[in-house]
Amino acid sequence: MKGYKQYFNGLSIKNKIFSTNILIIILSISIIALFANIVSQKAIIEKAVKNSSRELVLIDNNLQTLITTVEDYSKILATDYRLQNELYNDFLENNNLSSSHYVGGLDNLSMKKTLSEVISNIVEPNTNIKAVSVLTSNHQWVDVGFADNEFASRIFGSGPEAIDHSFQPVLTGLMKFKFRYEGDDNVFAVSKTVIHKDTGKTVGLVVLYVKETVIASIYERKMNYKGGNFYILDQYGKIISSQNKANLYRDFKEATSISIPNSTQVETGFFQGNGSEKVLVSTHRLEPLEWSIVSVIPIDEITVERKEINKLIIWIGSLCLLLAFIVSYLLSRSITRPIFQLSRTMRDIRTGHLTVRSSYQSSDEIGYLNDVFNNLMDRIEELLAENVEEQKTKAEIEFKLLQTQVQPHFLYNTLETIISLIKLNMKTEAITAAKYMANFYKISLSKGNDIITLREEMQLSESYLEIQQLRYVEYMAYTMDIDEEIMSCSISKLTLQPIVENAIYHGLKRKTEKGLLRITGRRLGDEVRIEIYDNGVGIEESKIKGLLREVADSSERTGFGVRSVHNRVRMLYGDRYGLEVESEIGLYTRVTIRLPFKPLREV
Repeated sequence: MKGYKQYFNGLSIKNKIFSTNILIIILSISIIALFANIVSQKAIIEKAVKNSSRELVLIDNNLQTLITTVEDYSKILATDYRLQNELYNDFLENNNLSSSHYVGGLDNLSMKKTLSEVISNIVEPNTNIKAVSVLTSNHQWVDVGFADNEFASRIFGSGPEAIDHSFQPVLTGLMKFKFRYEGDDNVFAVSKTVIHKDTGKTVGLVVLYVKETVIASIYERKMNYKGGNFYILDQYGKIISSQNKANLYRDFKEATSISIPNSTQVETGFFQGNGSEKVLVSTHRLEPLEWSIVSVIPIDEITVERKEINKLIIWIGSLCLLLAFIVSYLLSRSITRPIFQLSRTMRDIRTGHLTVRSSYQSSDEIGYLNDVFNNLMDRIEELLAENVEEQKTKAEIEFKLLQTQVQPHFLYNTLETIISLIKLNMKTEAITAAKYMANFYKISLSKGNDIITLREEMQLSESYLEIQQLRYVEYMAYTMDIDEEIMSCSISKLTLQPIVENAIYHGLKRKTEKGLLRITGRRLGDEVRIEIYDNGVGIEESKIKGLLREVADSSERTGFGVRSVHNRVRMLYGDRYGLEVESEIGLYTRVTIRLPFKPLREV
């Protein structure tokens, strides 16, 4: 047993399934052959002929009842006072308004609602009716139910000729019809012209759809023989209902190789074929519809002794069921167990556990797939580690480059401003500028720490803005409104300054009049959102995305500081955080910084 298990596990999945299918097929053929060799008896054949004739009569009665019921429902629907009123009102609007100005009742929500309620009362309680379509007098199909209106228009038309029906319900032959949510289906349609009770005007058409499977269910419930087949043929000999749906719309003789002789009799019965292929064919004509019900029963099935059949079905069926259960269990277990293990590993990796690997070992295709997957994940993990390290290095380089750009440049400009203030004998302003500059550099150094509190970052930004306001008093004014709740949150140093600088130099300075720069900060759930708003000249939409992502072939450095801030925030806190830019030319620019709410102990 152990050797067989190792051999079986060593087989490919293809061979496992193939071997099992061969076993099942051999057993099935043996069972069918056993049933085919049972000796037939004449009395059973005669009884089968009578039973078949009686079954066809019962099917005829049930079919006539079904068709009559559907036709009655079409009459009930066509005479419903609410439906008639809605269609008649639509008819009056259609005749009162010119075609160039007429919109149609289909745009009336009240009409749609009323028709939907009326049709629902017909369709939902009666499961034999699949759906209902309504054609209004303005030649539009009302969108109610599940029927596809465009398809109904192609089948029945939408012009005056579509409504020009007999006053009695009209049953169509089998056709393929499209439903909006279930696709194509084989149906019969019963159409009924809607005549207004008071005026006698033709105001529309109702069409009820009955699935072919509803017709088939009538004779499927009447089967007395396992191998028997029932067909319903139209007047041209085409199959319009069958247990095997592949035979629908085919010629009966072509599909079954059985020829039905022309006869004026309502019922006929005859044998055709030889040996094991001999069958009993019984027909019954539905006079009003010119349809025919045909039953085809193999002679082998009707000649089997009932008692022996029952015994064989019980014993052989039980053995086959038990054997099939055991084989299917072993097969599915051997195939799905490693696949499930591999899929569970994939789910663990999907949740972020990139170090998890599948431990299944085998020489079959799943084992090979398992090895390839493990090797692939090892390589991906290596590449991710390399990429993270590269991004971290790149962000650090950008940050250092930003610092080297900001500090000397800002120091030089501030010193020039202080010298100018001293020359203008504005010593108080010069001292104030020097204090703000000292505070700016004190915080920017921050003992070498790259992460500071939001309070410190706001003090740094305020120092920067005060000095800039001394230089550009005619260009700008600023306000700051930050909730005290978020002042202790951690933030990367020099996060606000590049954005503020960008707002001043590329927004407010280019404006012809004095502008406003506003900084606000709020907590939203587990996030902190800081907005830097200016009412400057704005940014073109084509350049907004370029501010946050690096363009490889671009030599411009515009937005370098903003992009550096965006990359640092994403690197530190994850991809769900970062910068968002919104702007309108000539009106405003708003930069929103999204950060996690993480308090940092202030020093």
